[in-house]
Amino acid sequence: MRNMYSLSITIVLCLAVSALSYPVDVIEDDYGQEFALVPLSRVRRAQVYGNADITDPGRAIVGIRGTPIDTTNHRVDAHAFATTNIKHHSPITKGLEASYLHKPTNSNLDLSAVNTPRWGTDVKASGRYNFFQDKKSNANVEGFYSRHYGGMPGTLKPDYGVMFNYRRSF
Repeated sequence: MRNMYSLSITIVLCLAVSALSYPVDVIEDDYGQEFALVPLSRVRRAQVYGNADITDPGRAIVGIRGTPIDTTNHRVDAHAFATTNIKHHSPITKGLEASYLHKPTNSNLDLSAVNTPRWGTDVKASGRYNFFQDKKSNANVEGFYSRHYGGMPGTLKPDYGVMFNYRRSF
């Protein structure tokens, strides 16, 4: 029951922060009338979300997803979340994910960490570097690393690898 209250408080706080972050300017005309200026369009860099399905399987999730950097050459996306199963009184799983994209080469780097109390933490990293591409072919190097720390099964050996890929369309 305590997890349910903390999840409810988290959802309310996320929604309040989202509502307060909306910019509003107030101006006054020559006659003393005040007007609120609201932008017609703005770049949405962050999105708060929440979902609860208490029927089956009973999973509740709350999180925030955003793009702090998005230029012509680079893009960074970030995601933080918390989830639990209300029906089965599961512990709250918390996670962070970040990804980087170099747009001209379509190279990327992804990082994530997910923690569940009593079950441990999963850490993952992967990336791809495209060093050659044209209209009909591309070549890249990919690598990944993942490892589970602590929790029920204990710390496991890492899983990792590096691959070279070449692809050509005929």
